Amino acid sequence: MKIVSVINHKGGVGKTTFTGRTAQALALVGFRVLTIDNDSQHNLSTMLGVGVQSPGLHEVYRAGETAAAAMLLKSIRATDVPDLHVITASPDLCDGDVNDNAFLKRCMDKCNLERFYDVVLIDNAPGMDRLQTAAIMSAHELFVPTELRQFAVDGIVEMDKMLSSRFPGGAQISRIIPNFYRNTKRQNSFIAALTRLFPGKVVQTYIPVDSVFDEIITENKVLFLHRLASKGAAYYLKLIHELFDLEEENVWDMVMEKRNGRKKEEARRRFFERTSGAPS
Repeated sequence: MKIVSVINHKGGVGKTTFTGRTAQALALVGFRVLTIDNDSQHNLSTMLGVGVQSPGLHEVYRAGETAAAAMLLKSIRATDVPDLHVITASPDLCDGDVNDNAFLKRCMDKCNLERFYDVVLIDNAPGMDRLQTAAIMSAHELFVPTELRQFAVDGIVEMDKMLSSRFPGGAQISRIIPNFYRNTKRQNSFIAALTRLFPGKVVQTYIPVDSVFDEIITENKVLFLHRLASKGAAYYLKLIHELFDLEEENVWDMVMEKRNGRKKEEARRRFFERTSGAPS
């Protein structure tokens, strides 16, 4: 089982969108995926169609050492995508919930999550306080979505130094994902700078600007089931192929199969809804 924490000091860089879309794509190609919403704004919980639920991560952190593992398992919720689950956040979630930075890691270890999941993705708020520290200490790898501006590049450099200092034996930045890509000369210069600073860590697939991301959130739909022909869906599928070392052709085939199956189910449901209301 691989545990990935999605982090960045800065806000507005697309961490939650990246976490949610990556989780959905992985589940659709056959992985068993658990997402953990470690942000009191609970946007990931909303994005995955579950919303704020109790118990959730707040209650997990508040549970005592002996009860935490059972509370975590009780907090897991199914989403509309098979094999994708989420532990939700709530507005009550705060740094004060974390009394021991290693608590979440011990809790996850006690649950033996590897029996149920192949990948765990933890979404985090901006910054580097106790909540983010708990997520970092639980992770095997750190993924960093980023916008392509000078402050963003400087922020990743500072974050990398801080991680090396505070967590010398822990998870470090393994992948950097450029977001909001427009293929401009200035953006490409920042990608070149990141590549020099972090050799082998910057992905080759950059997430483009695409209005489809806002559309599917508004419509409460799944990118890969309802907008598979979009540019955004194509780039995300290519991205998970790169991040998780998958066969690109198999990724497309499996998502197409799930999409076609979902379309048939929806057509069958609409048919029965119409016929059940018809006069005899």
